Amino acid sequence: MAWDIATALDALGSRDLLDLGVSANQLRLHLHPEPVVTYELCGRASSLEEGAREAASHTAAVDLERVRDIDHNSLDALKATLAAHRDRFPEITFQRLPVSALGPFGENPLVVAGALRDLRATGVRSLSANFFPALGHRQNDQLRALLRAAADSGLSVAASVTIGNSETFEQRIDTLKTLRDLQQDSHALHVALIRVHHAASAEARREEEATAVDYLKTLAVTRLFLDNVEHIQTDWSVMGPKVLELALRFGADDAGTIPWSQSGSPEPSHHGGESELRRIIRDAGFRPVQRDALFRQSVLH
Repeated sequence: MAWDIATALDALGSRDLLDLGVSANQLRLHLHPEPVVTYELCGRASSLEEGAREAASHTAAVDLERVRDIDHNSLDALKATLAAHRDRFPEITFQRLPVSALGPFGENPLVVAGALRDLRATGVRSLSANFFPALGHRQNDQLRALLRAAADSGLSVAASVTIGNSETFEQRIDTLKTLRDLQQDSHALHVALIRVHHAASAEARREEEATAVDYLKTLAVTRLFLDNVEHIQTDWSVMGPKVLELALRFGADDAGTIPWSQSGSPEPSHHGGESELRRIIRDAGFRPVQRDALFRQSVLH
């Protein structure tokens, strides 16, 4: 039975972190009985041209969240650019197109629906949408309309919720309810990720910013409240490798993405790449399995 708002609010305010983690882990194991944690290898290219070449050489997808040269000013230009790259590399697809690339999507739903269908024809397969609870309904209403249009166009959606930006617990749960209702209506969401807001500098840090305990509680509540969303994702860019291991016992079944160039090759001031990620997953008691952007697991693991 799905949690109600009052139960979720009580859980966020509770000091019983362990009990909350156990409950979230039980639901995670009910939804995913196999002792598996998935992760994705992706390119590090910052330009669309580099991303298309990288993806073609790996027979993979271009992660548009990582691309920095997407034209946000013209949908027609975006469609033409993606179509041109797809003509050159027919085997690639485009994943996690940020909704910010679609401009003022809430103003004309009919125009947006047509644009999404056109984008799907160019190889786009999923969108990424970041919800900020501190913004309240103002943003959520627009995103709700867009994600329903995406579902009607055959696109899946990866949703992230950014916490620690002075929002209230009520705003966090209201955002999660928006996602749960959206999923109930559209079945478009395939993964939810809890991100943490970080100030631009150490001097700018505020007491309201999320701690590791706050993050783990919110992650567990997300798993329990979004019982109709298949995957809950964490990654070590949020709070580091130690919290990542705990997060895999607090409801998360996916460990996020890691660049190809880090596979097995540690970098200064960064984590140890794919081998380190697989070790963390095993230390948490699970078997690491590579997947693609649509959460299809690799046969070889």
